[in-house]
Amino acid sequence: MFHPLIFDNIRVVLEGAVYDRDFDGAITITGRSDVMDMATFQRLFQIEFKLAEQAAGEKAVRAQMQLRTSLGDIASEQLEQPLVEHVGCTICIHFHLQLPNPDDIPSEANKITTLLNEIWGQRPYITQTLSAKLPEHRIEWPPTVVTNRITLDFHRKIDEGNIDDLRELIEHTIQSLAGLQRHVDQT
Repeated sequence: MFHPLIFDNIRVVLEGAVYDRDFDGAITITGRSDVMDMATFQRLFQIEFKLAEQAAGEKAVRAQMQLRTSLGDIASEQLEQPLVEHVGCTICIHFHLQLPNPDDIPSEANKITTLLNEIWGQRPYITQTLSAKLPEHRIEWPPTVVTNRITLDFHRKIDEGNIDDLRELIEHTIQSLAGLQRHVDQT
């Protein structure tokens, strides 16, 4: 009989819990993918969403939850051999937004980090990646629009023992999404 991977079990629960919040009207799912990378034998599931009332908004902040597992984890589980220290998968959360005040990037980045640390209790490692689109033949500097990709990384693997924590993780993600949206809307 087929035994689903830890990744599959967590993916089903995560996806279902996010869809429950979509059905509740709190969020609108805007994308999802379930990928098997044949070059590296990795699995990736990601689901994207926005706050329901902001889904069509031009400045809507987008959340993306990513679940990953690697060849070592898959092989350890299937072969029942300890090929990795802890069999499981990783989850990280990304938020995508346009900086409301690109003229003061350090201040904006600090406000975002402070906001997220208040919600998450300084638990995940937070990085921010800034980018700007510079169209060919019309390079404007400084750019008028700066996009920020904020990543929350927990730097640990999860397994089926963490399934009960997924709903709380989703609620913290929605709370973060709402806080970031308020920040964008206030400036």
